[in-house]
Amino acid sequence: MGNKIVKPREKKQLAIDLTKYVNEETGELLTSELQRDKMVVTVTKEGNYVVITSDDYVVLDCKTVNYLSDILSRTEMNNILMMATDLKTPLNIVYNGPQPHSNESLQVFLGYSSKSTFIKLLQKLIKAGVIYQIKGNIRGEVRVIYMMNPFLARKRKTIDKEVFEVFRPFI
Repeated sequence: MGNKIVKPREKKQLAIDLTKYVNEETGELLTSELQRDKMVVTVTKEGNYVVITSDDYVVLDCKTVNYLSDILSRTEMNNILMMATDLKTPLNIVYNGPQPHSNESLQVFLGYSSKSTFIKLLQKLIKAGVIYQIKGNIRGEVRVIYMMNPFLARKRKTIDKEVFEVFRPFI
């Protein structure tokens, strides 16, 4: 048997300075949007491949996105993508910084001035199986929070197995 030369695995963490990036539409710094100054990305070189790992990446299922684009408007699809950027926990909950979004904070985040239009959006997304509404005593007060279907989008490799009992694949 011939000796095979194995290249060592290189792993490097890169800290990206977010103060250098600006939203062209608003002129606002990316740091104000993300509420932090740096984003850490781990780059692992393995042979001919590079593995990039970051908690800021969102995994989208292409078939599901294509299916939803047939039944939802572009604005509604944009709202889904906006919510997907704020997913956290193994329950795939839509977060607002350190706590789950409430109806009020989610309405502001998505830019809806009309509460009735916002409620119609939520009803449509619930009916389509995009989000699931949870109402109860959450952090000491009665609140409503939302879980996103992990078959559509998620930020984690691991999802709580009970979430799969709530959601079914679109296809």
